[in-house]
Amino acid sequence: MNGDAVRYESDHFKATAGYGARKRNLQLVFFDAQYPEPEATADDHQSVESQTMSALERVEAAVERSGLDLDDVLRTTVYTTDLDRIDAIESAYDAYFAARRPAMTVVGVSELPNDAAVQIEATGVKR
Repeated sequence: MNGDAVRYESDHFKATAGYGARKRNLQLVFFDAQYPEPEATADDHQSVESQTMSALERVEAAVERSGLDLDDVLRTTVYTTDLDRIDAIESAYDAYFAARRPAMTVVGVSELPNDAAVQIEATGVKR
């Protein structure tokens, strides 16, 4: 699941109606979910904040491999097994995105692969 799968808006059939037409030369880019490095989840004492930072580093690497940068990320979805630690997730986001933080949605889940506490997927824009 931590592959480099990147999907572009044009990868799928687009409706020809007005709502499907783009008015500008922008392209949405969708990044598969990224988990923290396995070392970050192996130790039960790793904090949600450090796991979030590790997952954000992997998001950044995927974004850069696609030719974009973090300023091109519009929104992220964070899945977490610990909704009581949203403050730690937001703290990691504030530390990671110094200038402009993308919109963020947090979703509580019961379990994630590799015993991770967070998983982050992102949507960016290619200008």
